[in-house]
Amino acid sequence: MNIQQFFVARRPIAWTALLAVLAWGGYAYTAMPQRQDPIIPVCTGVVVTPYPGAEAEKVEQEVTRKIERKVAENPAVEHVKSISRPGVSIVYVELFETERNAELVWQDIRGKLGEIPDLPRAAGRPTQSILNKDFGDSVAVMLTISSPPLTDLEIRLRARSLRASILEHRRTSAAAAPAERWTGVLVYPDTVARSRVLRMGRTLAQHLTGSGIAADPAILDAPGAGMLDLSLLPGRTREDLLRETRRWEREAAGAGEEHPDVWPGFWVRDPDDLEALLARNARDKYTYRELKEFADLLRDRLKQSPFVAQIDLVGAQDERVWLSYSGQRLHQFGITPLAIVDRVQQRNINIPGGRVELPDQSVVVRPTGEYVSASEIGQTVLGLSKDGYPLYLRDLVEVTRGYEDPADVLNFRTVKVPRGGAAAGAPPGGEDAVHHGEEMPEGLELRTGRAITLSVRQVKGTHIAEYDRDVTAAVEDARLLLPQDLRIERTSNEPGEVHHKIASFNRCLIEAIVIVVLVSILFMEWRSALLVAVCIPITVAMTLGMAQVAGIDLQQVSIAALIIALGMLVDAPVVAADAINRELAHGRPRSIAAWLGPRRLSRAVLYATLTNVVAFLPLLLVEGKTGDFIYSLPVVVTFSLLAAMLVAWTFAPLLGFFVLKGQKGFESSGGGPATGFPALYKAFVERCISHRFLSAGVAILVLAAGALLVRTVGTSFFPKDLHDVFVVNLDLPEGSPIRLTRDVALGAVREIDGLEGRHVRSYTTFVGAGGPRFWLSIEPEQRADNYAQILVHTASKEETASIVDRLKRELPLRIPEARVRTQMLETGPPIGIPVQLRIFGPDTGTLRDLAERVKTRLRSIPGTTDIHDDWGEPVFQMTLAVDGDRAAMSGVSHQDVAATVGTGLSGLSVSQMRERDRLIDIVLRLRPSERGRIDDLFSLPVVNAATGVRMPLRQLAAFEQELVTPKIRRRDHERCITVRCDTVPGVLPSAVVAELERAFRPAPDGGPEAEAWSLPAGYRREFGGEKSEQDKGFESLSVALVVSFVAIYLALVLQFNSVTQPILVYAAVPFGVVGGLVGLVVMGSTFGFMAFLGVASLAGLIISHVIVLFDFIDEMRHKGEPLRRAVVDAGLARLRPVVVTVLACVGGLIPLAMDGGPLWEPMCYVQIAGMLVATVVTLVLVPVLFVIFVEDLHLVRWEKEPEAGEPEPGAGTVGA
Repeated sequence: MNIQQFFVARRPIAWTALLAVLAWGGYAYTAMPQRQDPIIPVCTGVVVTPYPGAEAEKVEQEVTRKIERKVAENPAVEHVKSISRPGVSIVYVELFETERNAELVWQDIRGKLGEIPDLPRAAGRPTQSILNKDFGDSVAVMLTISSPPLTDLEIRLRARSLRASILEHRRTSAAAAPAERWTGVLVYPDTVARSRVLRMGRTLAQHLTGSGIAADPAILDAPGAGMLDLSLLPGRTREDLLRETRRWEREAAGAGEEHPDVWPGFWVRDPDDLEALLARNARDKYTYRELKEFADLLRDRLKQSPFVAQIDLVGAQDERVWLSYSGQRLHQFGITPLAIVDRVQQRNINIPGGRVELPDQSVVVRPTGEYVSASEIGQTVLGLSKDGYPLYLRDLVEVTRGYEDPADVLNFRTVKVPRGGAAAGAPPGGEDAVHHGEEMPEGLELRTGRAITLSVRQVKGTHIAEYDRDVTAAVEDARLLLPQDLRIERTSNEPGEVHHKIASFNRCLIEAIVIVVLVSILFMEWRSALLVAVCIPITVAMTLGMAQVAGIDLQQVSIAALIIALGMLVDAPVVAADAINRELAHGRPRSIAAWLGPRRLSRAVLYATLTNVVAFLPLLLVEGKTGDFIYSLPVVVTFSLLAAMLVAWTFAPLLGFFVLKGQKGFESSGGGPATGFPALYKAFVERCISHRFLSAGVAILVLAAGALLVRTVGTSFFPKDLHDVFVVNLDLPEGSPIRLTRDVALGAVREIDGLEGRHVRSYTTFVGAGGPRFWLSIEPEQRADNYAQILVHTASKEETASIVDRLKRELPLRIPEARVRTQMLETGPPIGIPVQLRIFGPDTGTLRDLAERVKTRLRSIPGTTDIHDDWGEPVFQMTLAVDGDRAAMSGVSHQDVAATVGTGLSGLSVSQMRERDRLIDIVLRLRPSERGRIDDLFSLPVVNAATGVRMPLRQLAAFEQELVTPKIRRRDHERCITVRCDTVPGVLPSAVVAELERAFRPAPDGGPEAEAWSLPAGYRREFGGEKSEQDKGFESLSVALVVSFVAIYLALVLQFNSVTQPILVYAAVPFGVVGGLVGLVVMGSTFGFMAFLGVASLAGLIISHVIVLFDFIDEMRHKGEPLRRAVVDAGLARLRPVVVTVLACVGGLIPLAMDGGPLWEPMCYVQIAGMLVATVVTLVLVPVLFVIFVEDLHLVRWEKEPEAGEPEPGAGTVGA
């Protein structure tokens, strides 16, 4: 008993199996992990090694090259890339994409980094490297908490309090009339010491009175504010007062940053103007310290979830206790910076005292000595004064608690609020800041607040719905402990994206199933169409079950694979239904026809299925990130095809027995005269056979014309993604301070909103580094003061492309102080800037000259934009040249000089202060006013730590200016400068690359142009960017295509027992391929990886139809029919199944082409157009070529043989 007969005869068992398959599929759908895109392992780690005070070339030679050589000792390392910048080495380590033991590799590399013995010492300490192996991982959710502004009521109350203090002082003061007085106001939070503000007021008063601007100054103290009330001298104006105040600010601040929590100061004459001035100068409501505490609370709550992995804070400002000293003042008291370091370290101890065992208890003894406050640090005794009194640290240095200066990474959140009002609709905790489809209303203005972003990673292998549920619950619970006006938003939300994407693809799948069923009903008798329709969900359920067992995630590629397979998997039940009807038409009982029809065609269905399988399965040979991205496509398609074959062999006979009850069957393979469309088809094919050489010639001409048209198709690797977020990158000149980058970035936000504010909902800005890796193609930039990244959240993803196109044209013109790069999110493996040319060589000057030539050539190519290299423009550097002879004669060393300058400028971490569970660094550094002037630096005494000898720096060294390279990049142990550019909308990167390639080709006459593009000995160039990734992807896909064609050919040889007949089977493939590419031309699409994938899979789709056609021809041959009648009758027999299958496949792809996004459009266009063309070729040209092969070329034998037949099944085998 064969399997078809078993499922009809043993129906209780068959029904149980059917229910089990459906339950299996339902369980698999709910159990499969869901994500937006397939997991692409980014096996990249980054090694960051600080080397304070060293220039780029020194960092390269003394740190970077040593690390490169050491990490490359591991055989799993494929590429080593590095950036050497002043003060820091950054080495990127890329493992082979086939590496499956990455954790062991990272452990080995971490061990090797500790084995580098000769790394230099910086600031007296060994240089240490930090390996971040999670650099390539993307975060599932970004939670951004941002401070709201002060409310109007809060500002009004503060203004009322300050106004009362001013009026009370002026009323009781015996000085000039109130109308002649001005009051300077400085508002500060409790994170700033009151004594510091009062000291600032006294020094400002001394400056203004000493410069002849004002008289009778008085310090007014009010809660949260310091005020300086004074009278302007006759002849002095408000402008004089403001000018001298700014001069004092510059001298006092020097090289330091203003305290971010202190409001900008202002002068007010009329106290009634206080409210307006306070509103204009108000800072955010919450300080950075408070935001950090809020973020820590939220992080602790999130970490309670088993689905949440690592959480990082971006934008949190680390606190410092600054010991700001004056070199001259220390010199007056005979104290050196090293003496302060020793005293503080000796005073700040944390040594356990032990226990005292009493008769009835044990008592812990804890010695005091550990610093717990900034004021306690100031109480440290440095020695005795000349008068014998204790000399405290606070007497010589200014002890202040603040933040890291300059700031590390800044984060800002900009939202739209009603003009003149508070934030509109502040979202509840964790509400998604994206996924809105409405245009922004009128009457809104921008409101920017300081922010901290939590990058929340998901534990690998867990279900994203459970992760999303826990994140939402954590935010809601934390909300109960946080201020209600604190904004908490999801500025990146993969769970929401996954839900949206899965829902969209599920809709495409349902629409495709409906279209397939409608096509079946249109071309088949309703019972047969019902049989086909019922088989589809069974096949899908079996496919999902197999995919879940194989560990496939539910994401856009796996669901798209189901949609692509839908048209193929319907072929098996259509053939089964058609075969059952043929048996019914021959008078077989339903109980026999239900299994005999599928049984007769089981061999043809098997080979057709195997043909499609071997067309897709070799795609597993595609390597690298591209292979990881499409991995689930061939796997799911293979499962679908195998499931469809199993359903055609098992459940189709079972269901056909019931569904086709009462049907008489139909037959159009020669038993009677054809009518309607079959009659027209028969007449046309017979006429083509009669004029077969003319028909073949016309077909070849059409093929050639199509091939010529295909040459106009442009190429691109992967399309941009449709998303409601895009990125604007800002690069200021090297050496730009972070405060300037901040101002430019926030100004860029205003410019963007001025251009496209109607279509933009909000902005998230990162200054000093890139934000978390929320999208695979957005590689986070490492720490750099001159870099900023803006995430622009649009109101609708359909508007994103047009917004980006306009910003690419106009934004660089509006922000001339920065290089602006607007970047859409990419689908597939990350590429970044599309056009890249790498130049390798040893000398920095030569590399720069060669890069300039390439940039000049790129500027001459129409459509190029944002042309630059990745080394940056040369910058001026101050070099401290130490006179070795003088230093030796004075008893000080180069190390003493370096330590003195390094401590003064960069600061020296002396110790740490403990506050609850936090440790705050105590840093000794020159006060800002002395760090901003060269003369003050020259006055620094250089002290030999061993002998106590001290000499002024000006007697030992001199500053020299020189132009240097700000950063040196290397790739695989060679210096490498990369020239990069983007293209304007409408210009493909491949066209720019082609122009460059033509320029690099040697001129035939060896003229001056050839000489200009020749490279010196020891230098070479190669393309990166899109071309590099495209070449690798196309190369591996070409290998898969060859393997597929060879495997199909071998299967055909095995089926037909002929080496020539398979060649005839392939005849329809070129027509289908050219037809598919013509479809790209018609739809205005480009030929990229997905289109190539469509071409590679198209062959199997076409050949499977030809196989079944040839199977019918062979059947006719065995029956002894003449050649031409057999060929025509076989076409008639396959006309309905082929048309139904092709239209079902085309119809199933239409929803994916329309709603699947830019990624799937090229592949769908290729398959739709290719299959339509190939269907005509299969049903018309293939019969013509078959006759030519038999009658004219004699490559295929036509021998009449009696039909072997199949034993007549007994009527009573299966009960009715």
